[in-house]
Amino acid sequence: MNRLTTLLVTSLGLLFLAPITLWAQDEDPVRISVRLIDVKADSVAQFEAAIADRAEVVQAAGHPFFHVFQRLRGLDLPGYTLITLDGAYNELPSIAADPAWGDRISHSTNDSTLLTVEIYPALSIDAGTAPSGEFLRVRVRTTSPSNRQAYFAWIEDELAPALREGGITDLRSGRIIMGGNPNTFVRFSFANEFPAQGPDIAAAVGEREFARIIDREPGLLVSSEDYVYRFRDDLSFTADE
Repeated sequence: MNRLTTLLVTSLGLLFLAPITLWAQDEDPVRISVRLIDVKADSVAQFEAAIADRAEVVQAAGHPFFHVFQRLRGLDLPGYTLITLDGAYNELPSIAADPAWGDRISHSTNDSTLLTVEIYPALSIDAGTAPSGEFLRVRVRTTSPSNRQAYFAWIEDELAPALREGGITDLRSGRIIMGGNPNTFVRFSFANEFPAQGPDIAAAVGEREFARIIDREPGLLVSSEDYVYRFRDDLSFTADE
């Protein structure tokens, strides 16, 4: 958790001073809240019970989804990620504050970080709102400010088309716009097993061409991290699923 937080989180000064370039989109981006939570090792049951109660309240209020993922690999386990629509950018039914629930969460966790991620349809292969597999792989990639737009173009013009041609059916790609480094991109992909045995992208697009595409990425980055999560269906919901 600390490594991921260090990678993602920067000062608000950097966030607001960094020039934000807007790219043309066929569809409007979707802004989601991504909360990273470091849970106390002896309080997992209490945390999960509190989250299950919260899911019921959020669902009853009419929110479209509440997705919980448990991190399987990395430092500072146990770790969880909660993904919802961001209420600052989307009209959502209000939920009354519950101090008792807040106390339950604070007593069972060590730390949490809240990010707003803007998901770009042009960079994504979206099979729907609900997770399409039990396992979630998260690729966190940070560019320099000067390479941010080039990285966006690389995903849009090269990577995403190659993945579509290769048979990938679910990929969500976005960028942090609040709470962290605005030069950080996040790609989410689902699988029904781990390690995932996905389509042979190189065979579909050509080994030389796919190698050329993949080899471009490192030169645009200043850091990268990969994480694996398991979708906790028992703590989550998707409306009208």
